[in-house]
Amino acid sequence: MTEPGLDAIRAARRELDEAIEEIRKVPGYERFLSPPTFDDVARAAQTCPVVYFAAAQLGGLALIVRGAAAVHVPLEQLTAEALRTRVEGHLDAYRDYRLDRDAHRDDWYRSLDQITAWLWDAAVGPVLGRLGRLPEAVFVPGGLLGLLPLHAAWTEDRTRPTGRRYAVDSLAISYAPNARSLQVARDAATELAPTRLLAVAEPRPVRASDLPSARYEAMTVLSGFGGQSTVLQGGEATRLAFRRESARATVLHLACHGYADLADPLDSGLLLAGRPVTVRDLLDEYRLRVRLAVLSACETALPGTELPDEVVALPTGLLQAGVAGIVASQWSVPDRATAMLMAEFYRRWSLGKVSVASALRDSQRWLRDTPNQQKREAWRALAGQRWLPTEVAEYFDAAMLGQEPDGRAHQDIHLWAAFAHVGA
Repeated sequence: MTEPGLDAIRAARRELDEAIEEIRKVPGYERFLSPPTFDDVARAAQTCPVVYFAAAQLGGLALIVRGAAAVHVPLEQLTAEALRTRVEGHLDAYRDYRLDRDAHRDDWYRSLDQITAWLWDAAVGPVLGRLGRLPEAVFVPGGLLGLLPLHAAWTEDRTRPTGRRYAVDSLAISYAPNARSLQVARDAATELAPTRLLAVAEPRPVRASDLPSARYEAMTVLSGFGGQSTVLQGGEATRLAFRRESARATVLHLACHGYADLADPLDSGLLLAGRPVTVRDLLDEYRLRVRLAVLSACETALPGTELPDEVVALPTGLLQAGVAGIVASQWSVPDRATAMLMAEFYRRWSLGKVSVASALRDSQRWLRDTPNQQKREAWRALAGQRWLPTEVAEYFDAAMLGQEPDGRAHQDIHLWAAFAHVGA
């Protein structure tokens, strides 16, 4: 992840604005990333509430929109200065961790705990109190809030298995860059059936570490998918092959490395064999018809943004390229825990009874709260079934050897909360 200064971010924003203006000259893209009207917002909020978050000099606010009705929730702690200070400190901790994981691991985990606790008090908690008992909501975080995992905001609750109540314990949370993009994604989702899968597993060569669980993850996804499947693995997973095969797919699963460039978000991308595919590539070259893209890679949801503008990241690029929904990560994710999460996610989503957001949320809670021995028993029971190949079940089971049976090995935020759902 490249760390920018403020001048670099502003320069990148100017470059992005110029690129957007060029795209709007193309027939059919005249309203590309243009500000939505309230009619756009009201239409998007018919299905479930759309919640806008914004920080300001004297205190922030949230706007909860349900159909044509809007409720303003004042957020006194969410000042622009408080947000900037906390985000800068959080990114500094993450940068140090990426440079030397052993030396700064505890500092990064502590920063993640602290900023998500602050998010509950400053932003998410008051909103959840006004939403009541609803199954889902869509969050539209403004500016620097787009860099933070609002779904992992928490408060102490000793009645819970981990001693905490997280935002995802109240409802399933999706994200969107704006109401118009959300509605376009929903319209696309109703027209696209998940019938053809393209899986990418550990492209080689790339300038990054090995992903030993990627093979098992791909096996699980391919086993559980009911339609046609194609897999690109190792040296086959080139940029050109991905472009060719993705044009025919309705579900994409990428178990590979990703990266975020906060100074130039258009250069954020996924590491494929030989050459990456970037947000810039997606906007310039791809016209997809995809129901869901799962980016099982590091930093694939991290945006680059200055302050109040819409965020730009891989999910944004994929939405504009024709993907209805995206599951992506907000930080460097652990290999084995991610494979476990993805196995549970596809099992739940493939049943066809819940939304993508609900399947992800329920899978994250399962990974977080289920005791170690209970996980092992679940994998053994599912071994050899459609949802879980025997080899994968044995790999997961072996990974839990030596863990306290009644303990919860995946309860820390960095292990379960990195992934977020964007779109429909």
